[in-house]
Amino acid sequence: MDWKEINSENDINDLLKTFGGFHDGALREMHLWNDYYVGEDLSMNSGDGMLNAKVLFQRQWEKPSTIEMLFLGVNNINIASTPPNYGYMIFDTRLVYKGGLYYWAEVGDWEIGDNSATWISSKNIKWRSIDGWLGSKLKYGTSR
Repeated sequence: MDWKEINSENDINDLLKTFGGFHDGALREMHLWNDYYVGEDLSMNSGDGMLNAKVLFQRQWEKPSTIEMLFLGVNNINIASTPPNYGYMIFDTRLVYKGGLYYWAEVGDWEIGDNSATWISSKNIKWRSIDGWLGSKLKYGTSR
């Protein structure tokens, strides 16, 4: 499926409706990258310096059961680990646009600045359905 860009409140609502508000879902994987790299001659190279993230979400519902979100121009990422012996599941999420940034959080009543949940802010967001990416096998990295 082609990438769908989030440009409006309607686009946000379309994503949340299509993926059921992320209910009964899980953030499965995250891949981060930027344009900085060390060349083969050991020289430091950089492009625009923007940090980007590709995130895989799975859920216990069909059509779609899996989506991939692309956060371009990441401003901030907060990772809140799940406590030991605690089952992880997303029940509701928050996706808002404020001050030139999109904010996605794994908790529906999340407020900007609350670091008790996992959240990502970025300049742009795209998403796509990628059914067939269920299961424990990693898609961005290698499985153990």
